[in-house]
Amino acid sequence: MFVTFVEAHVAADREFDLVSAWEAAPDSFPEGFIESSLVRSESGEWRIVTVWESREAVLAMRGAGRPAALVMFEAAGASPTVSMWDVVGRKRPS
Repeated sequence: MFVTFVEAHVAADREFDLVSAWEAAPDSFPEGFIESSLVRSESGEWRIVTVWESREAVLAMRGAGRPAALVMFEAAGASPTVSMWDVVGRKRPS
């Protein structure tokens, strides 16, 4: 598994734009997509955390056009950064 973090500080008066873009996103997902969450810290930092089947799935999505998460942040006037992480361990309740 592989996880991407797209994050940026979003001005308080633009948070609605980010949430609206998130809610308006289509429910069609690229190959290898598992799940995604929009999260906010108390300090005004926002992240879109997306779990993928593999790094290859992320690279294929990125090769197909501008990633939706970047577009969403840009619609809110933010300049996002992207980090990509390999999942090396995972625990879930049984």
